[in-house]
Amino acid sequence: MSSPSSTPILRSHGVKLIAMLALSFSLSACDYVASFTKPKQTPEEAKAEGIALGAGCRQAGQSLEDCYQRNPDKLKAGIFAGWKDMHEYMAAKNIPTVVPPPVPEKTEADTAKDKEAPKDDRAARRERREREKAEQDGKDGKDSKSKDGGGDSDRSSRRNRDRDDSSSSKK
Repeated sequence: MSSPSSTPILRSHGVKLIAMLALSFSLSACDYVASFTKPKQTPEEAKAEGIALGAGCRQAGQSLEDCYQRNPDKLKAGIFAGWKDMHEYMAAKNIPTVVPPPVPEKTEADTAKDKEAPKDDRAARRERREREKAEQDGKDGKDSKSKDGGGDSDRSSRRNRDRDDSSSSKK
């Protein structure tokens, strides 16, 4: 067994170890605890934010519906109030709508960079599926046109046949 002089040393190390573990566990939960202490947005603040968003949407020339779609988590009443106030203000002062600058067209160098840039797996799979679907649609379109001379007449004759079959089965 251990000697009587080593027991206090083990106890002091044990206490230190427990204290260190308690400290590390409590500090690791700081972010979790902080989320409880963050103040929530008051209804007044939410409405004020909605008013600002609505006014910005109107000044940028967006419709009210577009503004609602772009900000689904904001108060619609605030967005409407801000959009309406800005509309009245702009009409009274003859202020034109601010049109955002046009999106610059891609040059050949930009498209070459896009082709060379590595894609993530999802984008590469999606692109491959779209390419395969386009190829398949191209093959199907050629086959149906070659059989009948046109794909639309074949579809309409099938529809008519289906109608005739359904009407005869009802009798």
